[in-house]
Amino acid sequence: MSIDRNRGMWNPHEETLTKEEKRKRDEKNLVMIFKHAYHNSQFYHERYRKAGLTAEDIKTFEDIKKIPFLRKPELQEAQRKNPPFGNNLTVPINKLSDIFISPGPIFEGVVAEEAEAMLNARCKAFYSCGARPGDIVVNTFMYHMVPAGLNIHLGFRRLGCTVVPTGVGQTVYQAIIMRDLGVTVFTGTPSFLAMIGEEAKNGGIDPRGNLKLELGIFSAEPLPDSLRKSLGDTFGILARQLFGTADLGTVARECPEERGMHIEESMIMEIIDPNTLEQVAPGEEGEITCTMPHKLASPIIRFRTGDATILSEEKCSCGRTSPKLRRILGRVDQLVKVKGMFVHPVNIKSVVEKHPDLGNYEVLVDRPHLSDVLTIRIEFEGTGKSLSKNLEKAKKELEKEFKEAIRVKAVVVLLQKGSITESKEKIVDLRKME
Repeated sequence: MSIDRNRGMWNPHEETLTKEEKRKRDEKNLVMIFKHAYHNSQFYHERYRKAGLTAEDIKTFEDIKKIPFLRKPELQEAQRKNPPFGNNLTVPINKLSDIFISPGPIFEGVVAEEAEAMLNARCKAFYSCGARPGDIVVNTFMYHMVPAGLNIHLGFRRLGCTVVPTGVGQTVYQAIIMRDLGVTVFTGTPSFLAMIGEEAKNGGIDPRGNLKLELGIFSAEPLPDSLRKSLGDTFGILARQLFGTADLGTVARECPEERGMHIEESMIMEIIDPNTLEQVAPGEEGEITCTMPHKLASPIIRFRTGDATILSEEKCSCGRTSPKLRRILGRVDQLVKVKGMFVHPVNIKSVVEKHPDLGNYEVLVDRPHLSDVLTIRIEFEGTGKSLSKNLEKAKKELEKEFKEAIRVKAVVVLLQKGSITESKEKIVDLRKME
């Protein structure tokens, strides 16, 4: 490869903080963001008063245990009752630099100060994964409404890269673009690049011989070792992984060691037992819980992501000192990530309940080949007026409604009444993690 992608750091000062320096910084930031939210967010003010907290009750890092946890359904409910921001906006709406609609849906306001902090986090992440100034990057993340595509684009641009905003779809054309422009970095989901590789071969393009790709930076899906190796063999690339969410942005990133993902230094992270809600020790499985000190317009404090991981504090040979998430083990609640989007039973239910024609349902998520497939099996009577009595037409109508509700394409299978047994587990994840 023409560029050394395994050395150096974007921000050596932040990336080599000692444990004590990090703790002092976290303590200062925790006190700051708690007071900011208490005084400026009606959502948090009411929440913390109900918990018996005053603005002065958080003085040390240990006091974080006094703060109630926050979960995504609570934000959804708050925004449903008090649209658009659920009383969790600390500045007038016309003072925001951006507004995104994250999966949920969740309206998220951003001010310029926090946008700058998030840019710094993304630059650290991309550099850690191997991107360098001068790279030509094809960005296949979605730009529509959600923050992923645009924020990743701006991060690479700040790093000094040239960005090609292709978004998703048009698999063969993606390969042609990469060939004709001499693209060196791909960013998107690993399954999408695998699909591009297959379609490129079918179209007469040799992914290894005709493309100049050197690096793949992946997020929104797991990157198991077998897929990492397969992508390396197909394209001749380094394959590196990020972990982030629409609510939090960049949470952790790999380094050249490829043995876990370093936690973003600005993040105050706890790994908790999802049952006891107590912090677990390094090496134990728990739920990722984050506080975002720089998220000022719509604060996020002690946010339970629903993602399970194992924390490692082992010294890393890359020189970065932040702990690592060994890997993302899966979901700890009913939220399931499909093609980079979270799908929750409540969003499925919202469509089903609109139609008296429909009965019990179940959702299956599988990955039979290279891409996630979401199948919704529903009992259908065809006696109501909201859906066509024609089976095929009703199926297409529902597929359109589900895509609007969950932002992911679903395959609908209509069954006779009595075909599905009512179950508490509405979403069954059949994907096999390697």
